Amino acid sequence: MIGISKLQIRKVTSTSLIRACRRFLAQDPVINVLSLGYLYPPLIKLSDVYGAIESGQVVGVCAVYRAYPIPNLIIGTNIQEIKQALIEKVLDEISGDFISLCQPQDINIFRRLSTILHHHSEWQMIGNPPKKIKCREIEVEKVTGDNLELLNKFYLEHGAEAWVPIQFKAGPYYCVKDDDKIVSAAGVQLVTPQIAQLGNIITDKAYRNRGFATACTSVLASELASKGRIISLFVRTDNAPAIHTYKKLGFHKANDIAFIVMRARENSS
Repeated sequence: MIGISKLQIRKVTSTSLIRACRRFLAQDPVINVLSLGYLYPPLIKLSDVYGAIESGQVVGVCAVYRAYPIPNLIIGTNIQEIKQALIEKVLDEISGDFISLCQPQDINIFRRLSTILHHHSEWQMIGNPPKKIKCREIEVEKVTGDNLELLNKFYLEHGAEAWVPIQFKAGPYYCVKDDDKIVSAAGVQLVTPQIAQLGNIITDKAYRNRGFATACTSVLASELASKGRIISLFVRTDNAPAIHTYKKLGFHKANDIAFIVMRARENSS
């Protein structure tokens, strides 16, 4: 039983403590996929990490990923009291709007400590392993550094909310082209030794229903899974076409996820 009175919350900067935080989160890499991934290069360069320490042991982690226009606050622990202590500490250092992808029951903690502006429901889906689909004559190619500018343009034009170019350094991206123009792409948000989180799976409206996203995702997931990783992704519960595609690729629902946009209150602690 954790003694909350003995709990220390501190910002993590040392390599040894970062490793201890990774080991703690890796005990359940599925539920902790985001907080774990933000502790690995290259994303750790844009992450503030906070550890909950009790008797010299890590018992909770909070990662604040700052690559997006507003910070993404992710908690890694199943103990509600520790979650609240971490959130209170981190909100002392956040101003303005922030987002969190968390367990639905965590909404009540955030509601007490911040102002909720929006929230919707998502699923975490897992492929372990994913199925590899034969996609007839669809030509899928791996995006190279020479095509990063082309990929960036595609995502900016299609409003990819979870894309920043640094993610290209985290792991592979695959695409389908038409006349040297990317029309469909799939990639990763993060990759760790235990698990990879897929993201930015988008097809231009004019090219949908041709199996392009299925082909890109299948090749991508198969490559990542070939090295023993669990494959994870998040999808809105109201996105039936995407859920159908992922189920066809062997993914199943693992967890309910709440996506929350919030505003920090002054003196939130």
